[in-house]
Amino acid sequence: MVPAARRVLENLAEMEPELVGAGIFRKSGPGRELLYTASGSPGWTGAAEEVLDALEAGAGEESFDSAHVAGATGEVFVVTECGFTVIAVTGRFVLASLTAYDLRMALRDLNAVQASSQAEYGEPESA
Repeated sequence: MVPAARRVLENLAEMEPELVGAGIFRKSGPGRELLYTASGSPGWTGAAEEVLDALEAGAGEESFDSAHVAGATGEVFVVTECGFTVIAVTGRFVLASLTAYDLRMALRDLNAVQASSQAEYGEPESA
């Protein structure tokens, strides 16, 4: 799944020229597993996990679908789909609805790769 997650983020970077950093996580038992991150910052993964922890805590018993926060210098998008979560940081003034749509479609593409791999190789869902 890591090569597929890398390709998905590379494709996103081509579609979203304002993309600063992004990471894809997969639901793993009660927690999550980082599949791939596209960021040069060593603290990026920890900060992304803090954002995801806060969203999950705020959702309570529900699971969150998406979130968008705009600041003075950039924006953060989080989308959950098909057991995957992508968190992306962009420059300011991107088209929010288009960015969220692109992120959701990227996760659906990743899910299709996973389903195809499972069908072809009989991999269990957690592999």
